[in-house]
Amino acid sequence: MDKKNITLSDGLLKVVCSGELTIESIKQIRGTVDAETSSESVQAIMADLSDVTFIDSTGIGFLVSLNSRLKSLDKHFYLLNPSEQVCKTLELVRLLSFFTIIADESEAAV
Repeated sequence: MDKKNITLSDGLLKVVCSGELTIESIKQIRGTVDAETSSESVQAIMADLSDVTFIDSTGIGFLVSLNSRLKSLDKHFYLLNPSEQVCKTLELVRLLSFFTIIADESEAAV
């Protein structure tokens, strides 16, 4: 990931990713996101993947794990505008329908 940005506003934790979503970039955000997941102030997490050019199995595993964990906590997880490459990869491994994909931040229910 070339850059990362994590912000919390009105119960929605937004994680903006760009570049590659791989084992190296996941290490940079996992601790923060994991800590925030169980926080009562976070009702939903939105991952902006519009500028992600590549996602590997670690990136996919992180997203799947995060989605499952949030569902078990009765919280929401959204993929915001995933890039064509991310969509192709998730479709290839038959996980595209596993996620709630939104085109605009306003679609995120908190």
